[in-house]
Amino acid sequence: MREYVMIPFQVKEEKLDEAKKAINELISRVREKEPGILLYNSFQLKQDPTRFIHFIIFADNNAHMKHRAAAYVMDFVKKLYELCPEEPFPIFLENFDSCGTAVETLGK
Repeated sequence: MREYVMIPFQVKEEKLDEAKKAINELISRVREKEPGILLYNSFQLKQDPTRFIHFIIFADNNAHMKHRAAAYVMDFVKKLYELCPEEPFPIFLENFDSCGTAVETLGK
């Protein structure tokens, strides 16, 4: 069963470039090494560029646990926590209803 996770966080303004570099590195590794992640998006808020939301769709719990245990993910989390004024917390979501090409591609 798919798992949906959203992680909102804010980085310190003076650490913004460092955070964006770390996010890009993480997503490159995820793309390369984790076929069990169906979607990993990093969104930056237009009204406050220091705020981000990561939205992730895992194929199943095994894919989620593999992701959390990956050394590069643990390195990213450690680095990210140092860049944030407050610790990010994941929000676990239930898919209630959706539409669109991306959802159809993922086979809802």
